[in-house]
Amino acid sequence: MPVLTDLAALANAERADLPPARVLSRGRRRWRRALGVVVPLLLLGGWALASGLVWISPGLLPAPWTVAEAGRDFFFGERRTTLAGVVAFDGAGWGHVGASIFRCLVSFSLAVVVGISVGLALGLSRWVADFFDPVLNALRAVPLYAWLPISLVWFGIGEGAARALIFIGALWPVLIATADSVARVPRAHIETARMLGTPRQRLWRRVYVPSALPEIVTGLRLSLTLAWMCVIVGELTGTSTGVGAMMNAARETGRIEEIVVGMFVFAVVGYGADLVLRMLTRRWVRWADT
Repeated sequence: MPVLTDLAALANAERADLPPARVLSRGRRRWRRALGVVVPLLLLGGWALASGLVWISPGLLPAPWTVAEAGRDFFFGERRTTLAGVVAFDGAGWGHVGASIFRCLVSFSLAVVVGISVGLALGLSRWVADFFDPVLNALRAVPLYAWLPISLVWFGIGEGAARALIFIGALWPVLIATADSVARVPRAHIETARMLGTPRQRLWRRVYVPSALPEIVTGLRLSLTLAWMCVIVGELTGTSTGVGAMMNAARETGRIEEIVVGMFVFAVVGYGADLVLRMLTRRWVRWADT
C-alpha cells in the first residue's frame, strides 16, 4: 500500500478534530472570496467616471459602454464579413473563442504528456538529468517570440505554427515542476516504502508521483495559463480564426474597442479554465491540505 495513503488518512483524521472556531473560519472564507468582486467593480466605476469626464481619450481607451456594445456585436451581431483574408467580427465571437480554446487544449494536452514524461525521467534518473539538463535549460531561455520565425518556416503559416508556439510556451512549467518535485521527494518516504515491501520498480507510481503531485498541479496551472497567453502569439502566424486573430485584425483597422473585447475574453476564459483545473485536481492533492 502506498506510504502516502497513511499520510492522507492521518491528515483527514486531524481535520476531523478541528476546533469549532477553525471550522467557522473556513465557513467565512466564502464571504472573503466574495470580496473579490469589489476590486473589479471599483476599477469599472473608475473607468466609467474617467471616460464620462473625458479624462481618457477614446482613441486610447474607449468608454465601457462602447466596449460593451462591441462585445454584444462580437457575439450576437448579425453582420458577417465575407471578404477573403478579412477576419470576421460581428457575430463571429463564439467561433473565434472556440477556435482559440481548441488550439490551447490540443497544445496544452501534448505539453502535459511530454512535460510530465520528461520531467519524471529527469527527476528519477541522475544520469538523464546530467545529460539533458544543460540543453533543456538553454532551450527554456529562448523567448517565445524568437521561436515565431522558425516555426513559420517549419510548419508554415497558420494552424501548425500556432499550435507549435502554444506547445513551447506550455511545456516548460510542467516539465520543471515535475522534475524538481520528483527529485526532492524525501528520502524517508522512499525508505519507508521499501521497508513495507514496495518493489523498486513501483516506487515512482506509489511514492514519487503522489509525493510530488502538489507541485506538479501547480506546474499544470502555470502551464495552462501560459498556454492560454501564448494563444495570441500563435494566432499572429496567419490564422483566420481565434480571438488573437480578431485582435490583430482590429489593431490593423484601429478599432480599439474590439481589442479590449478580446482582452476581456482572454481574461474571463483564462480565469474560468484555471478554476476548472483546480476543481479537477483538488482530489489529487487533498491529502496535502493541512
